[in-house]
Amino acid sequence: MIARVIRPFVFTSIMVTLWIVPSDEDSAKLQRIMAIRPNPSASSSESYPNFYPHITLAAPLSSSPLTLDQIRESISKYLPHSPISIKFKSVDTGSVFFRSVYIVIEPSSELISLHEHIHTSLSLEPRTPLYPHLSLCYITDKDECERARWRQLLEDTGRIRNHSMAGVEMNCAVEGGKDDWLGSFVAHEIWLVNCVGPVEEWSILDKVRLDDR
Repeated sequence: MIARVIRPFVFTSIMVTLWIVPSDEDSAKLQRIMAIRPNPSASSSESYPNFYPHITLAAPLSSSPLTLDQIRESISKYLPHSPISIKFKSVDTGSVFFRSVYIVIEPSSELISLHEHIHTSLSLEPRTPLYPHLSLCYITDKDECERARWRQLLEDTGRIRNHSMAGVEMNCAVEGGKDDWLGSFVAHEIWLVNCVGPVEEWSILDKVRLDDR
């Protein structure tokens, strides 16, 4: 489980990313999908690490001399004062570890504008390929065939429902339980996360409420 560490911090050996995150309830639903594994699985131990569902808004800030307070101040004037609506567009298979299988997010004007303004405020070149997206699993290149297999498993087990022009929904039901479809969520927080080291050692540095500023 990702740890939380909130304190004044000058960035040295850390790499800060900004995440748009679902609510605890919706995150728990998505994590049911993220916990699914093929049986038998051909993956190595480096594949399928646990991580919190998120949309990467900006990354990385590894060489910044700014403190967390200064980062917050820089971005605060561009953050919305109300929650952000997130809509699922499709579920795609990628060709790199951090985009193995992911939900393509509808690129609303609000999300695109926020992305542009945050990078401008931090004098940062965008390093967020295929923004906006929400990864469902990370699978190493040596297990690359597992990516399409995992995506197909979601189809075969009724976890994906496509609506053509209307996007896609994920069935987040517990095993053997009643269908629990999720095709969107409302994000109330932006997280600042240290993404140095193994995925399961990433830690939360700070959280910013969008409806409490």
